[in-house]
Amino acid sequence: MKDLDAAIAAFDGKHTAPLEAFSARQTPTAAVIRALTARAGAPDAKQQSAATWLLKHYGDNGLTFTARQTAALLALLHQVTHWEAKLHLLQIFPGLAVPKDEAPALFTLLTGPAYLGDDNKFVRAWTYNALAALAAQHPAQQAEVRALLDRGADDEAASVRARLRRIAKAQNWVQR
Repeated sequence: MKDLDAAIAAFDGKHTAPLEAFSARQTPTAAVIRALTARAGAPDAKQQSAATWLLKHYGDNGLTFTARQTAALLALLHQVTHWEAKLHLLQIFPGLAVPKDEAPALFTLLTGPAYLGDDNKFVRAWTYNALAALAAQHPAQQAEVRALLDRGADDEAASVRARLRRIAKAQNWVQR
């Protein structure tokens, strides 16, 4: 998709105008979502960030991801390395229906060094949010996630603690 490649090339890593213009011109068809997930899986940080921003943008504007698209997005959590790409995927996560057989591997990934152990405070904050969303869908993990949320209250970053407070308000199974 030349138009997508041009939008990503014009993206400077900060200003999203080229990405917004692309999304205004392009309906999120299955082909567009496939192209975006392919770009998001590339090793280039700018491609990861731009493609995941667009995926998040489409999701924020009402797109419901199909089961196949959800599987591709969940697979990206294992692939992306750039903190912004991780953040975008974590922000999409609550809107995804996670299959029961994938929940344990996602739990392991999210609680590992690439997410909950990430140096970036926003990645950590939204990882807690994704874990809470995962536990809301798969209640067998709620006790373990509740314990992680309790330990997260000791995080030095105010953004992490604020996200934990929002989780506690939004999820009735989280008791503080």
